[in-house]
Amino acid sequence: MSHIIVTAELILLCLWGAASTTGAEPQPSLAVEVTNGTDNGASVVGDEVLLVLYEREKPIDSVKSKVNEKGRAVFENVPTGDHIRAVAKAKHQNMMFDSQVISLAPGPNPLKASVKVFDVSTDKSKLSVGMHHFIIKTLTDALRITEYMQLKNASDKAITSQVKDSNDRDIVLEVSLPAGFKDVACSSYFEEHALVITDQGFYDTMAVPPGIHNAAFSYTLAIDGRAVDIGKKLSLPTSEFMLFSQVGDDRVRGLGSPIGQVTLSDGGSAEYYSYPDPKLGEEIRFQVVGFNPEKRNHTGLLVLCVVFAAVGTVIVRRIRAGSK
Repeated sequence: MSHIIVTAELILLCLWGAASTTGAEPQPSLAVEVTNGTDNGASVVGDEVLLVLYEREKPIDSVKSKVNEKGRAVFENVPTGDHIRAVAKAKHQNMMFDSQVISLAPGPNPLKASVKVFDVSTDKSKLSVGMHHFIIKTLTDALRITEYMQLKNASDKAITSQVKDSNDRDIVLEVSLPAGFKDVACSSYFEEHALVITDQGFYDTMAVPPGIHNAAFSYTLAIDGRAVDIGKKLSLPTSEFMLFSQVGDDRVRGLGSPIGQVTLSDGGSAEYYSYPDPKLGEEIRFQVVGFNPEKRNHTGLLVLCVVFAAVGTVIVRRIRAGSK
C-alpha cells in the first residue's frame, strides 16, 4: 500500500513538473460561423475571414482563415484576457461584412462568433429614404444642422455601385448638403473613414446591407447676414421630409406656417414643418431669418478692445519696471 501511495505521489509530481515546464495552458480556438442572408445565395465556402484583435480598444494583431465545408473559419491559439476583444471580417463577393464585437475574456465557454454576409448587387433602385428629419440649432456664429435619414434597402442583397472614384472606391450613396457646409460629423450608420467629402456634400463607399438603417450626421453653416439661405437636394426617393427649428419662433421662411411644436430627444423645444410629397432630385429651399450680424460684430470688437487694453497695460507695466 505504501508503495502505491509513493508511486501516485511521484506521478503527481511529474505531471506538475511537466505543466510548469510547458508554461500556461494552451490558448483556445475561435470558430466564426459565416452564413449567407441572401435567398439562394452563393456558397461561403472558401471565403476569407480576417480576425482583428484589440486590447483596450487598440488593434494589436490580425490573422486570416478561410471558411471550411462546415461554414466555419477556425482560428487556433487565440489570446484571451479581460481587456481583449476581436472583430471578424468576412469577405464575400469582394465585400467585407463584420461580426459583432467578440469578448475574449478567459472562461470555460468555447469561443464562438458569427458573421452574416450577403450577395452583392449594383441595383440602386432598391435604395430609398423613409423619414428624413432636418434639425436646425443656433450656435454663436453658425447654424448647426443635424440630419436623420431612415435609409432603406428593400432587397436581400448588399447594394454597391458600378461607379468608382479616382481612387477606385465605389460611389455607393451620395448625400447633397447645403452650400457653405463645414465640419461634417457622423453619429450613426455612416463611418467617417468610408466617407469622401466633396464640394456638394459627401458620398459613402460602403455597401448598404438589406433592411432599414438609421443614419445621422451633422454640419455647420456660417451666419454671415440677417438671413441664411438653405437649399437641400434629395438624392434618394424620400417618403417624408420634416424640418425642426430650434432657432426661435417663426424664423423659417419658405415652408409655410409651422404645424406645431415638439420636444426633441435632447429636451429642447422645436417648431416643426412638413414638406409634402418630396421628389427625387428636388432641391428644398428655405431661409432662416432674424439674425443681427452688426450686434455680433460689435460684440467681437468689444472683446478685441478689452484684449488689447489688457495687453497694453502689461506692456506699460513692463516699461515702467525696466525704467526703474
